[in-house]
Amino acid sequence: MPDEEINREVREEEPKIGQELRLADKLAIERTVLAADRTMLAGVRTSMSFIGFGFTVFNLLRYLQEHAPMKVMRPHTPRNFGIIMLVAGTIPLLFMMIQYSRTLKRMGKKESVVSNPNFQMATVILLLGTLLLISVIGNILLL
Repeated sequence: MPDEEINREVREEEPKIGQELRLADKLAIERTVLAADRTMLAGVRTSMSFIGFGFTVFNLLRYLQEHAPMKVMRPHTPRNFGIIMLVAGTIPLLFMMIQYSRTLKRMGKKESVVSNPNFQMATVILLLGTLLLISVIGNILLL
């Protein structure tokens, strides 16, 4: 019986459609948006690490392969390692961006996700990772 009374009290406190949210509800939404921002920035940081490490190791292994007196690795090892690391940094970032935009939409944010600086930074990193991935796959030297 006590649980039913508590549930009834909680349901009575929920705002009706078109009714103004309470301060506690507004602050809860703001905390959720800030948590989504932190999660997005952590994803950007991790993706940048994977992309940078993958491209650096790709170039290092390629240099060692070209200048080593004897062959110690298979011919496609640098390219394969670079592709794996670049994909490991780029694809999760794409999913992170989708999740971030869904979270902001669910929280009722009226401004566009595209105008959000966190989303813009993630887009730039995603484009950079994609360009480097194309560079490694096509064996094109961009940098």
